[in-house]
Amino acid sequence: MDHWLETKQLQVHFVSAAGVVYKGDKVLLIRTARRGWEYPGGIVEQGEAILDALKREILEESGIIAEPECMTGLCQNLVKRDGYGPFEGMILPTTAIFVFRCKYIGGKPTASDESLEAGWFTPDEAMKMITQPHFRKAFADAHRHDGKQHFGTFKKADQSVEYMSDQVL
Repeated sequence: MDHWLETKQLQVHFVSAAGVVYKGDKVLLIRTARRGWEYPGGIVEQGEAILDALKREILEESGIIAEPECMTGLCQNLVKRDGYGPFEGMILPTTAIFVFRCKYIGGKPTASDESLEAGWFTPDEAMKMITQPHFRKAFADAHRHDGKQHFGTFKKADQSVEYMSDQVL
C-alpha cells in the first residue's frame, strides 16, 4: 500500500505555469525582488486550467497578452521551502513547473505588484540576465526548442541547485 494512503496524508505540491514569450527576435523578462530577472509564471489556482493560469500570470506580472505555442518542458523542484510574502510562516510544498514557449499578442511591458520591471531582450541578453540556474536551464530549453519536451528534476535549497535528472522526451 502507498505510504500516503496509510498515513491519510494526501500528496500536495504546487503546480506552476511559466512562459518564455517571444515578440519577433526578443524575449520577455520580468525582474522580481526575490529572484532577479526571469520569465513570467506562477501558481495555478484551484479549479483553473494550466493554460489559463499561464496567460493570467504573464499578464499580471508583465502587462503582456500572450498565447502558448508549445510546451517545452516540465521542471520539478523536490525541496520543500519556507514561505514568503502571504505564505510567511508556512512550509511550501514541492513544485511542478510547466514551461511553455509563447507568442506576443499585445500589451506593453509594465511593472506590477509582482515585478519591479518588465522588458524585451535578445535571447543572449536574457541568458546573461537570468541568474537562477533552473530558470536558465528551462529558458535555454525553450529557446532551443526542437519539438521535444525537457524534463528536469532538481533540489533547490537557498541559492544552490542540485540537478537530479535531465531528460528529453
